[in-house]
Amino acid sequence: MKLKECDLVQDLIPLYNENLLSEETAGFVREHLAGCGSCARDWEEFTRPLKDPVPSAAHAPEKVSRFLVRFRKTAAAAVLVMVLCASGLAYASYTAGKHVGMNDPDYRFAKELDLFTEINQTRALNGLQATLEKGLFDGTRSVLFLSLSGEMKSIPMAGMTDQAGHEYQFKSARGWKGRYFMLEFEPIGLEAQQVTVSLAFDEMGKAKEQQAEFTFPVDVVRTVQHTKIVYPNQKKKLPALDITLEKAVLGVSETEFKIYFNWPVDGSVAGLGIGRGGAYFPTSIVEVPDTPPPPGMAAPPPGGLMSGYAASHGINYRAGNPPASRPALYDMTSRQEVEAQKGEYSTTQFPCQVEAALKFAPVKQEAENLELMLPPLFLYERIEDSPEVYLDFEEGNELIPGDEIRFPGGHVAIDKAWLEEGRLYLKFSIEGPERPDTVMPHFVLVDAGDNKQGSMRYDWEDPQLVTFPLFDEEAKNFIITLDSIGRLLPREKFILDLAE
Repeated sequence: MKLKECDLVQDLIPLYNENLLSEETAGFVREHLAGCGSCARDWEEFTRPLKDPVPSAAHAPEKVSRFLVRFRKTAAAAVLVMVLCASGLAYASYTAGKHVGMNDPDYRFAKELDLFTEINQTRALNGLQATLEKGLFDGTRSVLFLSLSGEMKSIPMAGMTDQAGHEYQFKSARGWKGRYFMLEFEPIGLEAQQVTVSLAFDEMGKAKEQQAEFTFPVDVVRTVQHTKIVYPNQKKKLPALDITLEKAVLGVSETEFKIYFNWPVDGSVAGLGIGRGGAYFPTSIVEVPDTPPPPGMAAPPPGGLMSGYAASHGINYRAGNPPASRPALYDMTSRQEVEAQKGEYSTTQFPCQVEAALKFAPVKQEAENLELMLPPLFLYERIEDSPEVYLDFEEGNELIPGDEIRFPGGHVAIDKAWLEEGRLYLKFSIEGPERPDTVMPHFVLVDAGDNKQGSMRYDWEDPQLVTFPLFDEEAKNFIITLDSIGRLLPREKFILDLAE
């Protein structure tokens, strides 16, 4: 199977899943999946439901409102660059039932302050009665609680607009027993007085034309008066990395910190890693000509430079994980740690810049001092003239190479490599004066024809095991190189005095 064709299908899979391709293009994807085992496995993994009560993601309905069509296209485009880490999916699965209702501890302040908006509207939807019960319009998110009269095997498609026609991004949905759902949107604007929520389901892969709409008044001021928004504009200047804490929102159901990471565009840094294998952003810069673009074309990027790619990483954090592997927030007033929940990391329009949103449980209203510990950060150094390690699987699917790849200050030993279900697994060890958990190698894998394979992914249980998706499952000969080496930076923290 040709690598270029596989690359194309890999890019089209999210759109194919959302029924956004033309019939001709969809037929091409179907034909390719039928004849390519590697892509078929990726398709199966893409559509595989979670192993718990969380319903599987749904296909988009064929005929829905103009609003939902636009939402669907936006969501599909986001999927192309979104990477959901394995631990995040597992954590979302584990907490789905526990955190899908208003008994979630995150809502205790909102319940005490009586900040939920009573909606209690029922509409017919796919032969069931759908009731939008309550809503919470916080400074960090908008949350809606939906219940159904019967079980539905799919996650709802949802959209929300206010009375002025402003559309709010649908961020996530959690389900329990196929009947109870929590829908999360971005926070609504202060000027919003009324919103309309659109819902549609796709049951068992068959598109439904039915759609339900709920329109109700909102009073954002009720939550705003209990929300603290702070612009600390604190900066940390490290060698080759600038960190800015721009904004903190202390909502009634969630605490969010907006942070920017910037590193040089001169190529001296190979990339930034956040967490141990959680999110990796390589340095990639494209120079754009200074000449004005033709009429109708987009404006040139600022400074004539743009990133060579766009990517987002979402990581859900487990409450039991030690702070060494995640961000941490401490309420110094009550001397308690605030539960870390999620990190959202994405590129921006500027090259060598990552925007981070760190999300925690709500902070107590009486908190006066907070201490924010950033997640582990790794700065990557390019390894020039890295030796090539040849992997020949002609006589079997398992190898013990024993090769060593040197880097300044140590070397990586390739202990074992094997092929399994369209993937190449690589077990390695770090040797040198530095602690192994402070060094993160980044490998690149190509086949015998110099065709680059899938991006490296770290195993969440074994920090010295990586996997590569293979674009050609028939290939038996590969070359691996050490592209760069990441070193753990000192853990940085920010102090916020809320009493000022």
